[in-house]
Amino acid sequence: MPADLTDDRQFKEVLLTINPSEEAPGWINDLEAFLSYVDGADLEERKTKVFHEKIWEDNPVSGVGMGTVNISAAIDDAEFRAWVAAESLTPLPKDIDARIAHLQSFYNQLVNRLKTFSSRTPRVKIFRALAALYPTQFTSIADAVRLVECHRAWFRERKKPNTIVCHWNLISRINKLLGPSDGSFRAIAERMATPWLIYESQHLSRLPEMEVAETTPQGQIELKPFPAAQRRKGFTSIKGGLETIASSLSFVLDGVSRQDLMDYLRTEFPDHRESSLRTLINILKNEFYVVQEKDGLITPTTRGEIFLETGDTQDLIPLFLTRTLGVDHVLLALLKGSSTKGELVSLLKQVNPGWTSDFAPSSMLRWLRDFDLLGVEGMGNYYLTDAGKSWAELIHWEPEFLPARDSEEDEVEVSPGASALSPFAIDHNTLLSKVTADTAFPSSLVSQLHFGLWGHERRHFAIMAGLSGSGKTFLAKRYSEVLACQFSETPTRNVFIQVVQPGWYDPAPLFGYINPLVPDNYIRPPFLDFLLNAVNHPDQAFFVILDEMNLSHPEQYFAPVLSAMETGGLLRLHNEGKIFDGVPDSIPYPSNVAFIGTINMDETTHGISDKVLDRAFTLEFWDINLDDYPKWESFGLASSHVTGVRGCLDSLLSVLAPVRLHFGWRTVDDVLSYIAVASKVDGFDLKVALDDVIYARVLPKLRGTENGRILEALDKTIKVLEEHSLARCCAKVRNLKSDLNDTGMMRFWR
Repeated sequence: MPADLTDDRQFKEVLLTINPSEEAPGWINDLEAFLSYVDGADLEERKTKVFHEKIWEDNPVSGVGMGTVNISAAIDDAEFRAWVAAESLTPLPKDIDARIAHLQSFYNQLVNRLKTFSSRTPRVKIFRALAALYPTQFTSIADAVRLVECHRAWFRERKKPNTIVCHWNLISRINKLLGPSDGSFRAIAERMATPWLIYESQHLSRLPEMEVAETTPQGQIELKPFPAAQRRKGFTSIKGGLETIASSLSFVLDGVSRQDLMDYLRTEFPDHRESSLRTLINILKNEFYVVQEKDGLITPTTRGEIFLETGDTQDLIPLFLTRTLGVDHVLLALLKGSSTKGELVSLLKQVNPGWTSDFAPSSMLRWLRDFDLLGVEGMGNYYLTDAGKSWAELIHWEPEFLPARDSEEDEVEVSPGASALSPFAIDHNTLLSKVTADTAFPSSLVSQLHFGLWGHERRHFAIMAGLSGSGKTFLAKRYSEVLACQFSETPTRNVFIQVVQPGWYDPAPLFGYINPLVPDNYIRPPFLDFLLNAVNHPDQAFFVILDEMNLSHPEQYFAPVLSAMETGGLLRLHNEGKIFDGVPDSIPYPSNVAFIGTINMDETTHGISDKVLDRAFTLEFWDINLDDYPKWESFGLASSHVTGVRGCLDSLLSVLAPVRLHFGWRTVDDVLSYIAVASKVDGFDLKVALDDVIYARVLPKLRGTENGRILEALDKTIKVLEEHSLARCCAKVRNLKSDLNDTGMMRFWR
């Protein structure tokens, strides 16, 4: 469980585990040298173009993030450079409030002056430059969303302070608990980096919008695209566009009930039906991720607050670029040169053959213009803005096209009836051999899954619960693909992986909703299209894998399926007539669809209610037998090294499994991979390498409260570590045991 960072004792324990020079030595070395250079620059040096290129472009405080803003014109301007140089040497006031006001004024002036050189505000670059000039006042977290998330975790304040105050509060709290730094540039660099390292180590954000990118300690970002089949099919048009989003955010700023927000939207859009207003709220929650609903109140998300404060849309773009079908196609096409609207609409219709009219593609182009990614020339040709170019350059993947639907798949009106599918007609032995090939899964487990899924004539639902990294999702995917192939189907069309997101409070993310401002348009998520296809092919097996299904409450977002699978009744989708925008009002429950959910039980997930468990066949994944592991010889290790690693892991499993603090196959893979890489270096010492990787991959899961079983497990663990000469690990476990005895609880992140 992550530490309570609002508690000084727990926070200090976390601080003492952070060693920036060990965790990110290259970054700290670069930052130390950079801060020394900036501090030593006099007025004349600070006026030079070389100095400004360093603080604005070659600044190691953090990366420039996404959507880089070009400020080369400002760097070329001697008057701008001279003003920054003189301002940066003005002494800071000693009074804290006056100092913060001074820094805020400097920031505001930079924003205003840079507007003359660029149409966009380079907020990340401004904070990097300020951190370079005033390193004792700023952290290395230049991204505003992550900065505020970190601040809230440290201070538990719902109201967002401005970013200058956030930086100062974070640095001040570290100084309060650890004492002032020694003033060296290395110590200053380490203090600047510490909040980011805590943010990462404590997993301070579980926001769904943070899932679209991976970030390095230096702030370099790599986007993580969703597969085409799991992306939203276009943007939802909203009357008023960004103005409507901003006004809605202003209304919910202090927290309002859903009914209050409905009343507000009703006054804004008196011609909208109630269903359209509800859909608009869902768009704000599940499409733009700018509001959240918790404990009966709707409030802005951190990203929504930042957008409301700055009016900058750039923080919303990663969501569209990675989760909305066709955006990447458009940007990459325009990166090659301008195009007409007709050419772009034609391209988007190829991306999604389901777009038979120009409405959805045209709506997408309007939104991309609103978000300053596209511009239109005098002749009507579309081109990429500077922002569009910077985002296009971050697309490192080949954009995907959805397959064309045949006429049979487009049919939506089907008669209710039992599935013609017979899952037990296939060769059971072939199924077992193909699923278990090159895996550690026993045939008995696959048989349990198969019989449990199909034993009921209609209720084909299994839940895989247990140890993280034990192969739950892998087994679900392998089984689904093998069985689909047994029926001569294509796994890519008959197997659908739905990644469940936090904050799903209703079925809209799965089943779609009516566009609130274009009442003739129904937003169809990929899950709905998959289900409609399954209904039209009752003789085929279809599989839905709900990955980490308890990140939200399944009895809420999965309620229509749970009800229909029990009664055999219809799955109702909307109340707008028999067919609405190609979507039927209801469909017969598809008894040829098997649902497999995977769950982990930790502090980030929800419990599973009886309503869900009563309908599911549950399998547990706790037993890890290293004799079943098939890849011992796959890492190129010497047999003596394999024997040593295997003996250590086997012993640790045996002592930790009784208290369910053991590890899964992912950890075994990672340990062997680490040893394989380390063994290629001269002077390799198996004991040292094993000590390091066990410390990093096995011990962090050790946590719990005082009881005889855990104390016994710790004693046995210490004995195993001593037998294998893992001194660093042994010392850590002894400390954990001491914590358990002294305080009644223990956790790795002290």
